Amino acid sequence: MIEFFSQILNGLVIGNVYALVAIGFSLIFGVTNLINFAQGSLLMFGAFLAYTGVNLGLPLGVAVIASILGTTLLGMAIERIALRPLENAPWIAPLLSTLALTFMLDQAAEIIWTPEAHRFPSPFSNYSWVVGAAYITGVDIAILILSLIIMVGLWWFLTHTWSGRALRAMSQDLDAARQMGVPTDRLRQLAFGLGAALAAIAGVMVAMYYQNLYPQMGVPFGLKGFTAALLGGLASIPGAVVGGLLLGVLEALAVGYVGEGFRDMVAFGLLLLILTVRPQGLLGDKRLDALGGSRGASGVMPSTSIMIGQGGQPLMTGRPLTIPYGWLAAGVAVLALLPLVGLSDYIVQVGLVIVIFALLSVGLTMLSGAAGIMFLGFAGFFGVGAYVAALAAKMWGVPAEFAFVLAAVSTAILAALVGLLCSSLTGHVVGLATLAMGVLIWLVLLNWTDVTGGPNGIFGIPRPRLLVAPGVSMSSLAAQYWQALALLVLAIFAAGRFLASPVGRSWRAIREDRVAAHAAGLPVRRYLVTSFALAGACAGLAGGAFAFLHRFISPDSFRLDSSFLMVAIIVLGGLGNLTGALIGAVLLLVLPEVLRDFADYRMILFGAILYLTLRFRPQGIAGVR
Repeated sequence: MIEFFSQILNGLVIGNVYALVAIGFSLIFGVTNLINFAQGSLLMFGAFLAYTGVNLGLPLGVAVIASILGTTLLGMAIERIALRPLENAPWIAPLLSTLALTFMLDQAAEIIWTPEAHRFPSPFSNYSWVVGAAYITGVDIAILILSLIIMVGLWWFLTHTWSGRALRAMSQDLDAARQMGVPTDRLRQLAFGLGAALAAIAGVMVAMYYQNLYPQMGVPFGLKGFTAALLGGLASIPGAVVGGLLLGVLEALAVGYVGEGFRDMVAFGLLLLILTVRPQGLLGDKRLDALGGSRGASGVMPSTSIMIGQGGQPLMTGRPLTIPYGWLAAGVAVLALLPLVGLSDYIVQVGLVIVIFALLSVGLTMLSGAAGIMFLGFAGFFGVGAYVAALAAKMWGVPAEFAFVLAAVSTAILAALVGLLCSSLTGHVVGLATLAMGVLIWLVLLNWTDVTGGPNGIFGIPRPRLLVAPGVSMSSLAAQYWQALALLVLAIFAAGRFLASPVGRSWRAIREDRVAAHAAGLPVRRYLVTSFALAGACAGLAGGAFAFLHRFISPDSFRLDSSFLMVAIIVLGGLGNLTGALIGAVLLLVLPEVLRDFADYRMILFGAILYLTLRFRPQGIAGVR
């Protein structure tokens, strides 16, 4: 019983932090109809700015105030410079832009402060009391009191000031507020500033609570803050508070009674559950169109095309670029000669990695490009394929053909099940659900130590051997390169046939207008599940090739940044365009090799490329099909 009350208290403390982050999400979503992925990175930046102030000799209170001001300005700058130009862009553009900003800010923090964890001063940690059956520290008291003061102050601001009432009016009806003379651009910037300030305060609280901070802390806390906001009702400030406290308590109980490894599983499992079962949240109104606002994101969204603006207007685009099969065959012949022209093993290995990511991009092109399901956690399927192939080869000694088939089939089945779960979702919700699924798969790979080896991964994966040609050695890089290239050619041919068939035309019809596709009698769910399964099969094949290449795999290879790279590839090349997927894979994987001296800036480079593509050429290099 003592442990139970202690866990409840711990959950309420960290739940207040989640609540502050959730309120920031709710404020921004209510005013802009935008899920701000960068909220977690602002939390991290706020904590590091306070840490820097303390290191410069400032008192902790002064450093925290400076951190709040600096993070507020950063949040307002993000809205003005990065997001306002995308106000009339397709719905996916600002969502992906904030995702790009997240990785750019995280890598910038690694460059400025180094990737290691840093100790944060916590003057209240020396005080502790026993209250009833629970143990409480000075940090706990400080977080509880400060959170309460901030929440009451924010409530007063939203209900008793002109700016607060104007923000609430914008969340109810943006067009009506604009017609009544409300300066919507300025207040939109204010909402981002308030959200950033709350994130900075939450970041300092996290740093004080754990007494350390690190550059990668933003993404998990940002996603948990979003989970809390969604749990209560995304456009509801009281719902954000309730969701934060509830999530904190559930996490603490899971840690206390199941284990530390289940902390994140609770959060992301709950996120996926709420998104699929009750996307309006506990306190949201299910009569509304979306996650909690009348202009929100989980109701019917007529188009998920990147060439349709948020107002429904089509964007101008030229004729998409396609490669005739004859030219494609000639290109494959040239690529097949790559290992034979005296190039170093390093260049051949880079070529093999490009082929693997091109194979992933082919699958994602069918799912996200043609069918309109923006899968933000695709690295999860990639990881499943790699682990299945590795286990099949190492534990069971199966030939390469069977290892690849097992990887493709198992990943396709998993993807089809995810498709059944997500096929009724549209817009922002399906992107967030697939992101949660990708994180959950990664957590399973990380914590299922008996099978996956946990953080240590699987090593000593044998070189592939062929059943049909047992005398042929597959130990060389050249042999593995040709093997992966053959898989890529097979995938391109199959995907091209699907995209040119009635199935592909049905995918594009669903992408352009799901309601009309339903009305026309198309079996939408069946077609979407098919696209998930085919994409999963491609990811499984790519995962198998990846495992055999490195002979060692660990969960670190399948994190969110890998998913981000895959999305950047298909957006840069052109959604739904196989030619574009190949071009994007070559450009984004060759570029870091050319700029190897700037390897530390890789994610900043990818983020900038993705944002500039969304801003100036949303159809990508090869155009959208």
